[in-house]
Amino acid sequence: MSMTKLKIGIATIVVAAIAIPLGIEYRANQRLREENAKFQQQLGEMGVLSAENKRLSNLLAKANSSAPAPVANKDQVHEVLKLRGEVGRLKADANAPKPSPLSGVIGDPAMRKLIRDQQKFGMTMIYKGFTNRVNLTAEQSEKFVNLLADDIMENVDHVTAVLKEGKSPEEMDRVFAQQEADLRDKVKSLIGPDGFAQYQDYTQNLGSYLTAEQFKSQLTGDPAAKEEKSKQLYQLMREQTAAALGEAGLAADFQTLPILNFRNIASEQEAEKNLKFMEHIYDRVSAQAAGFLSSEEIQKFGEFRIKAMEAQRMSLVMNRKMMTPASH
Repeated sequence: MSMTKLKIGIATIVVAAIAIPLGIEYRANQRLREENAKFQQQLGEMGVLSAENKRLSNLLAKANSSAPAPVANKDQVHEVLKLRGEVGRLKADANAPKPSPLSGVIGDPAMRKLIRDQQKFGMTMIYKGFTNRVNLTAEQSEKFVNLLADDIMENVDHVTAVLKEGKSPEEMDRVFAQQEADLRDKVKSLIGPDGFAQYQDYTQNLGSYLTAEQFKSQLTGDPAAKEEKSKQLYQLMREQTAAALGEAGLAADFQTLPILNFRNIASEQEAEKNLKFMEHIYDRVSAQAAGFLSSEEIQKFGEFRIKAMEAQRMSLVMNRKMMTPASH
């Protein structure tokens, strides 16, 4: 089954990168709706209690004045104090910080396992070309995708913690840099230095690879012609990405695909920088693709680029919203 048929590409990479399945997202949204309904009910109760509190307080005030008025008895005074306490409790509940929808789901072992299984499936599809290229055994491939799935889950925890604790950009970078270093060590230990070198090359060029694969169906010509154009597009993406990274002073292994860089979920500012950088790469590719793409194909690539960037931006916003504590 091809990557295109599975729809794992630029436009839907969040499924593999973060993999918040639609069912889980629905449950999280349902939980938000239930909490909102409960909150609205509390507000209604507070209104009723406040009105009753005010009525009884007026009775108590009149009882202490010289003006003739119904005398508040001890039971009414006790009721006033009780109502005031209840109003205070409801206000405290309403103002208490709420955990993020995802953090509640992640805390459920069954849901966490479901999310991790989704990660593993996505990573299996995205890295299938790599595992075939380096001829990993079935056992090595299984361990490899398990490492990637575990890494994503740990990064989800890091994102949630960074957003909750409001870490500085420097602190955030240290957290994710350490996580990346740990993953590199584990992968290198599993598949050896040669395999690790190919893993780094494959990973840092995922944006190029997925773009070429996803856009292949929009190319013209017979299957062989489409395959050749796709290879040329991949190579041009690689070249322009490397050039753009060098000009920007970024490391060669910088992950250009925004949704695969967890810093972009933890920081809106980092996300915007990465999105603009990816757009810059697409601009460079469009300007250089006339040698093998027709004017019609270049126009289609421009439309593809717009949709791809919109999908990346929406995915980052969705994931950030899911992982941000409600009180933030």
